Amino acid sequence: MFAELPAQVIVSAAESSASPAGSELPAGVREVLGAALASGDEAEADAVVRAARRAYPSATETIGQMVAQWKATRLTAAPASESAGPARNAKLRAPSSQAALPVAKITGEGEAGAFANTGNAPGVGLVGGFKLLAEGKNWRIATAARADYQETADVVTREQYRFSTEPNYKFDDRGYIYGLGQFEEDRFQGFASRYSISGGLGYSLLKEDTAKLSVKAGPAWRVTNPVEGERESVVAGLASVEAKLKLTPSLEFNQDASAYVDAKGSTFYTLAALDSRLIGKLKARLSYMVQHETAPELGRLGTDTTSRLTLVYGF
Repeated sequence: MFAELPAQVIVSAAESSASPAGSELPAGVREVLGAALASGDEAEADAVVRAARRAYPSATETIGQMVAQWKATRLTAAPASESAGPARNAKLRAPSSQAALPVAKITGEGEAGAFANTGNAPGVGLVGGFKLLAEGKNWRIATAARADYQETADVVTREQYRFSTEPNYKFDDRGYIYGLGQFEEDRFQGFASRYSISGGLGYSLLKEDTAKLSVKAGPAWRVTNPVEGERESVVAGLASVEAKLKLTPSLEFNQDASAYVDAKGSTFYTLAALDSRLIGKLKARLSYMVQHETAPELGRLGTDTTSRLTLVYGF
């Protein structure tokens, strides 16, 4: 019934429009009544109005004018786009704190450090990346990016980029529909670019505070542009597993694994990470990645491994 408005607006408006009977309502009582109307608390305002009318029956007209002025001010302040009817009245009655709630919760992290690599480009280099998660009641959008860069004697010996975005929609407490888009570039592994698009079903097997486990699977389409050779486009299947295990209040283990399988060749990818909380939102991360291609490009090794030691800041 009551929406929050500045008490000064209600009191000054009532004083400007009050009849001579308004002098029968003490200034202190007038201020208390104005504050109650402006509070947005329906029960409080109703109680103060009734008490004022009982205590000062001769000021009933003034009290009525204050309530009427509050209603007029509220209607004037309402957005012009709100049409008359039940929907509009419901919006006016809704507590202002609900309108201020965010539509989605956004979290993320930034990562930077060093890596040691074996396979097609052995050596030590630098790594950087970020993750961003926007999550609503029944949906979420996860975005991640990572870059590995290495030079040896002023010659670039590793340059790997990986970017992915995954929207999904929960249709019940554990099940969800997902979509996945991914871009990769690693010319030392044999491809200038590789695009993957997938969609399917996912299910959360564990949803505890200390342990989470989810799986998803669906069809995929992959387009590969080799460094040498012709462009390839294949239909594949994707299956992946994501696990999180909180070992102690300051130590957490994460495991991501995925497999793209098609008639020409498959890609198996796994990343295991151990996070240790340092100060506040700053963590140290030790991770190990393995990527295996069953049909590598000509002259390339099938398996690459990368060990990373990084600092991670969450927000």
